[in-house]
Amino acid sequence: MDQFEAQRAAWFMSTYGVVAELLDMVAPDVAALVPDDLGPKRLVAATALARLAQMDAECQESERAADFLERLSGGMAYEGERPLPAVLELWTALRQPTISLLHAWWREPLAEGLLAFWAERRAVSVGWQRVHAELRERWSVDTDGIWRRGLMPPERERDGWSGFLEVLDAQAADPRAADLARMFLTRLDGFDDEVEAYASERAEDLARAPHLDQIHRMRCLAEALGSVAEGNRAALDAPGASREDAELRAALTEIGRVADRYLTWVDETFVPELTPLERALLDLGGADAQRADDYLQAYARVWCVPEVGSPDTPLFGEEEFAGLKAHERPEVQAPSWMAQGVSRIRGSQLGVPWSVGSQPWWVYPVEAGLPSAAALRFKEDGAVRIGCRSLDEAHDFLVGFPAGDPDERTLVMRFQYADDDLLSMCHLLALSRTGRARLAFLNPAHDGSWRILRMVGVPVQDELRVAMRRKAVTELDRMTGGAPGKLQALLDADLSEAAAVSTGGAPRREAAPEKEAWGEPMDGALFSPPDTLF
Repeated sequence: MDQFEAQRAAWFMSTYGVVAELLDMVAPDVAALVPDDLGPKRLVAATALARLAQMDAECQESERAADFLERLSGGMAYEGERPLPAVLELWTALRQPTISLLHAWWREPLAEGLLAFWAERRAVSVGWQRVHAELRERWSVDTDGIWRRGLMPPERERDGWSGFLEVLDAQAADPRAADLARMFLTRLDGFDDEVEAYASERAEDLARAPHLDQIHRMRCLAEALGSVAEGNRAALDAPGASREDAELRAALTEIGRVADRYLTWVDETFVPELTPLERALLDLGGADAQRADDYLQAYARVWCVPEVGSPDTPLFGEEEFAGLKAHERPEVQAPSWMAQGVSRIRGSQLGVPWSVGSQPWWVYPVEAGLPSAAALRFKEDGAVRIGCRSLDEAHDFLVGFPAGDPDERTLVMRFQYADDDLLSMCHLLALSRTGRARLAFLNPAHDGSWRILRMVGVPVQDELRVAMRRKAVTELDRMTGGAPGKLQALLDADLSEAAAVSTGGAPRREAAPEKEAWGEPMDGALFSPPDTLF
């Protein structure tokens, strides 16, 4: 095992160790069901917790999660009690603020990354054929899921990691190229410091993963040396160059060629062999993604901590009551924060966008009759339309049925995130990173209260997620003066003001009129094409 693989193994061990400890603390009944026959128990425990957290984020049914836990614990030989209470205990705990790796925007990459790492390590001891059998029988991953995740034996041995200067020494056709590159680093005034400063502008999570930090730094080094070499080579392209200039030009050309090949190798050959968790963390090295993560971490330090707490949220999934007739469905009263929100917008096309802890929520009221019937059918075949007027207005969008559906015009929901409000933009940023929202349909009861009719998970398409992130980061930059470090103090001030209001203190400014706060109701029509993502 080379140094890179040793760093990678140590980082994974530390990561899954923290998650396994959390499982022991918040859901001991689930921890007790973790089996001993699937490899290192702490890795299995962490992977099980991450998978259950992913199911919760995806709004899957609690019964399905209980089935998963049964199969993981003992497969067809499981004879214990149905672990549904243990699943609900865990999901209740996940509603409360947790460690950063279990924030909603990390649940999918964490679950997929730990499962891939488990498969890699397990295959070393028992072989890939048995790993595939255990994935199907114990981890509830079907054959299509195995292929889609790439949980297969590698077609060839993974290339060992190499730094850029090592590759330049080994592959450059001109032996002077490596010496020239090192001269740039040591003698070009300020160049080494600039490369270091650029490479150091990365997300905090990336800095804690030394093997990923190494990849990021080598990418930065290759890009910087390639750019400098290209600039100097262009300056030597003038006619009448001397022999020495021609030799220098050849060395500069070789540096640029090897830099391009190195970046291609990293991005196309090496990085795809990493797990989804590693790739997600590595993506934070980009400037836009890194600024978004800086803002999210500042938001989480204020709003995802035990002192703030989390309001009640329902635990059931989108098809929990699918087999029951209308009169057989249990009466599930909506939490007060949902009921208060929809009471203010009843009769309009607007819904309530919010986040509980790190999890994005959409809440939408539907009246009895056609709207309620449409809500019960929503996403029944998995298809959902989400659109906005333009990608520059990705904070204001519509959600509805696919084109051509009989209820295409019956149920058109509008969700607006105020682009002049810090917390709203943080919520939009969380949605862009999570990639899905929980949508709760609320139905008015005869006594004036609100009942939860149905809850579904709504995925957001990648193009819109990128636009949401860009919009949120732009507005947060405007409100913080481009300094993510200021966000925490501003959110702390807002939280203190909200606490003062809730205890009877006076707010700093008067609340906006209801129409201004929630916007003008739409006329019931979808945004007009072609300025739409529908």
